[in-house]
Parts: sequence; structure tokens; C-alpha cells
Amino acid sequence: MSKKLASNTDLYATAEQFHILVDSVEEYAIYLLDANGTVISWNTGAEKIKGFSTEEIIGKNFASFYTADDVAAGKPQRNLREASRRGYIRDQGLRVRKDGSTFEADVIITALRDETGEIRGFSKVTRDITDQIRSREYEAEKIAAQKASKAKDDFLAALSHELRTPLTPALAAATYLQDNADKLPPEFVEDIEIIKRNVQLQARLIDDLLDLTRIARGKLHLELEDCNAHTIIKNALETAQSAIAAKQLNVSTDLKAKEFHILADCIRLQQVFWNLINNAVKFTPQGGQITIRTSNDRAGRFHFEITDTGIGIEPQRLASLFQPFEQADPSVTRQFGGLGLGLAISKRLVDLHHGKIEAESRGRSCGATFTVTLDAVPDGAAANGLNHRLGGKTSRPLRILLVEDHQDTRRTLSRLLTHFGHNVVTAENVECAIHLIGDDNIDAVLCDIGLPDGSGYEVAAQARAKGQIKTIALTGFGTEQDVQRSKEAGFDFHLVKPINFQELQSVLEQSNT
Repeated sequence: MSKKLASNTDLYATAEQFHILVDSVEEYAIYLLDANGTVISWNTGAEKIKGFSTEEIIGKNFASFYTADDVAAGKPQRNLREASRRGYIRDQGLRVRKDGSTFEADVIITALRDETGEIRGFSKVTRDITDQIRSREYEAEKIAAQKASKAKDDFLAALSHELRTPLTPALAAATYLQDNADKLPPEFVEDIEIIKRNVQLQARLIDDLLDLTRIARGKLHLELEDCNAHTIIKNALETAQSAIAAKQLNVSTDLKAKEFHILADCIRLQQVFWNLINNAVKFTPQGGQITIRTSNDRAGRFHFEITDTGIGIEPQRLASLFQPFEQADPSVTRQFGGLGLGLAISKRLVDLHHGKIEAESRGRSCGATFTVTLDAVPDGAAANGLNHRLGGKTSRPLRILLVEDHQDTRRTLSRLLTHFGHNVVTAENVECAIHLIGDDNIDAVLCDIGLPDGSGYEVAAQARAKGQIKTIALTGFGTEQDVQRSKEAGFDFHLVKPINFQELQSVLEQSNT
């Protein structure tokens, strides 16, 4: 018998033994090739993974499993040559099934030699790693998305801080001048109101962007309490009063609901009502009419309805009205401004309260009606802290330490606090603040967080060590994490720039107790 014939006989005998050993393995395609790459054995796993039956594939070249591009590039034969040279190779890449579909494969090709060292053929083990690849890709995408989300949140927080900081002195100055309007030439009074209104609008736009991010990530926390919805509506109207007066709008209210207490986050509920009132004011022409009604349905639910004689909404746009960054018409953005976030945020907030918000309009120039439906609760204590009015002196003058490194903010806030009747001392860094806390009889500390020589948290800790000093964080950072960190650091209150001066007055009143 010739040497070559003996070699082939041995190879086929080996193939038979090999087949018996591996035929029951289903997770791996295990088969033998001759020296030219022709398939000479085929196990159950190979049939399952690649789709060929034993009868279909025996005698065919293993290049059938490679993509057309790989075959054209000579990859199958190159892999055999490399396995012959090195003893074995490991390769990962696309492989082709019988039906033409592809899968991600992990392949090991091992050279088989006779006793003289001549290549007799190759063993080939193929594993389908598509699921593992997808899992790794998914995990990588998930990690990348988390990093991108954190980077976006960090960017928005930093952007918010940088945008809010210069708004604080502008709003404080406008508030001070407005409160002293009787000392100013009449022609300046309206200009001051314009400045104040636009600073507040800028702050609202910043808040809208951050609120949308919090809602989308499920990070918006509601502080539920017994809220008097009628009081909240009146407060929202007062907030919009200057804009209403500027357009000489006729606003009528018909608050007939007998059940008007809501278990809700009072601040967020006021935000919803203010958004709807503000929209009605924005889109109603000079001298137009706005009507606000409340009622209860047969189930006792509370209904808030606001109707205007404004530009109206085209029927085909009603469906997308509550989507972020949507306006009723592209021309609306150009004419009236805004980001198209108010209604989207209002809907999310109403949803979080398990309520419903709806819009109706007969079309362009026919006005619009928005309705909010919420579950009412039995009469209880009305929401606190929403009826404080700006202006007027505090019940007891406080000795306030204002810690702020932004010069304009420090000067304007100091003047405004003095106008409120308080005694104010100022510091621009941690060292000076701690010195004043130690030397002076301080009742309250109003402190920025980011300071040139440290952090406002150090100031809060020092104030807490003194005992009875109330501490109020004043910062451009307003995320849930920022508020929580302030509390953990010892601050009693957390105010976000630009300061809501009604809220500041309320906080200072609480410091009086």
C-alpha cells in the first residue's frame, strides 16, 4: 500500500472515531477537513449551527462558510496555511449559514499531522457567539449611554449655574427698584417691570430644561401635601399679573368648585396652572379675554378650565401639543418665542399626580381651552408658604450674614435684604464668613456654595456648630442631588438662583421663629 493511500485510510479511520466522539455535541460545530479544506465529517452541532445536513456538506469545501468578501480575499486558504505553520489558529468573524444568513463565529482550526509530520487535514471547532457579541455591544452601549447621560446632566447643571448667577443681581436690582417705584421718574417704572419680567422668563426657560431632564429620568420628586387649588390658582394669576396688565387683557374667574383640596405638590401644581395661564396670556392678542373656571364632576373630581380668545390651535396639531419642543405652528416660535416645553412639562406633572390634561380648539383664530382634572380630597389645611407677598418689613429684623463671591449679587442682595428691614454683613469667601460667624451675633446665613477658597458646606458646618443659626444655601445648582447634599451638609433651606424673593421672605420668616 502506498504511503499516500495509507495516510488517507488512517485519516478516514480517525474521522470515524472523531465522529462518534463529537456527534452528540450541539453547542459547537465540530468537523474535520482534509488537507485541501474539504469537509469529511460533520457533527450534530454543525448541522444545527450552519444548517447543512451531513449529506449536503460532506465533500464540499469549507470556503462555503465564509462570506463572499472573505472568499474573494483568500481568507479560507490563508487560515489553513496559517494553521499549518503555527499548529492552530483562532479566528472571529462572520460566517454564512445554508440559508445565506450570517452569524458571529469563534473558530479554532487545528492542523492534524501524521507520524512523519505531513499535514493529514484539519479539525475545526466553530461556536456561535452572536448572543455574546450582542450582549457585549448592548452593555457597551448601555455604559456609553449612561456616561453620555451623566455628561449631559453635568453640562446642564453647569450651564444652569452659569446662566442663573448673573440673573440674580439683575432680578434683585429690578425688585428693589420696583419696590421703590415712587422714588423714580414715572417713565422708568414700566422699563423696570420689563426688565424684571424678562429676567423671570429667562429663569423659567432654564427651569423648564432641567425639569424636562428630571422627568425623563424619573428623578422628579413630589412633596405631597394638602393643597388649596383655588389659592394656588390665585397665586399663579398674581405671578402673571404684570404680563396680563401689559396686554390689557380681561381676565375673569369663576371658581365654583366645592371640593378644591388636592393631595399634590403645591409648588408643582402652581407651575402647571402658571404654565397654562402664561400660555393663554402669550397667545391672546391685546385686549383679549381669558376665562378661568373650576368645578367638580359627579365623581367629585376637581376640574380647572382656562379658555382664551387667542390664536387657536389647528386640529391636526392637537395630538402633538404636549410633546417636548412642539409648538402649535412653526411660525408661533418666531412670533411668540419659547422652547415649547411648558405644556410637555405640565402634562408630565399632571400625569405624576394621576390626573389628566386636555386641549380643545376649533382651529386658527378660534381660541383654545385647556382642562386639568385631578382627584379632590376632603377639606384640610390649605397649602402653606404660597401666599407670602413680596414687600413689607419682616416681623423681626434679622442679623444676616450674606456669603457671596459674585460682587454684583452680593451688592444687590445686601441692599434688598436691608430694604426688607434686616441687618446685613457680607463675606466673599469661606475664611471671612467663618470669622464673622465666630465674632458676630448672626441669626441667619445666606451662603453661596461655590466660593473661591472652599465651599459653602464648610460655612454651613461652622454655623451649625454655633447652634441657633439658620442656614440658607444660595446656588445656581438645583438638581435633586444638589438639594440632598445641601441638607446633608447642614443647610436648613436650599434656594436656587435667581432667587424667588417671595420664597426668600418665607424662609426668613421661618428663621424668625
